[in-house]
Amino acid sequence: MRLRAKNVVFESLIFTLQPAFANNPSDATGTDEEIERQCGFIREAEECHKNFTTQCATESQRELIEFLGSGVKKVADEFCTAGTKLREDYKKHAKCVSESRKDSKTCTKDLKAALEIISDIQWDKRIATSCCAFKRFEDCVTTNLRTKCGDEAVEISRKLVRLAASRLPEIVCQSYKGDKCAGLLPPSGTAPTGAKSNSILSRVFLTFVGNQD
Repeated sequence: MRLRAKNVVFESLIFTLQPAFANNPSDATGTDEEIERQCGFIREAEECHKNFTTQCATESQRELIEFLGSGVKKVADEFCTAGTKLREDYKKHAKCVSESRKDSKTCTKDLKAALEIISDIQWDKRIATSCCAFKRFEDCVTTNLRTKCGDEAVEISRKLVRLAASRLPEIVCQSYKGDKCAGLLPPSGTAPTGAKSNSILSRVFLTFVGNQD
């Protein structure tokens, strides 16, 4: 039962991380039309995640996942309601955030390379490897974003990531950094296999971010 619980948490973690990495698409314009399009994707992701947990998690596991996702609906409703502060702040920074993401190809390539190895490693290392990959990606993107767009844009982006990923990566992964990640990830700069990869997880992620080579 303990292994099963870990598996469900890992699967839910991966399921939620994928849309998180694709949030704020590279063609973001900050217009109401673009925001409404994003809100449609957010609602679809919410429904898919609900179906996933209903079919694959026990009642107690669903309660845990719902707890980790607390606050997501509130943020989603604010973002998807015209005239709210979050929505207006996003409009101000959307173009700069979009340009910053185009400068983050190295971050994305490192993440792809990490995702390609997850399916081939032992279960007891998968959560740690996923969390370390997420942390490295987040740190890389945040550094680029802060340099180009400033601290306010970083905070807004973090709020929007929670629309897709909830608090799950933040809570589950908070202890995975520094020495705990040593030796788990491919070295930064490792070229991912991409569409030729045998990793289903990596190929799914590739459909979200597209070919950024």
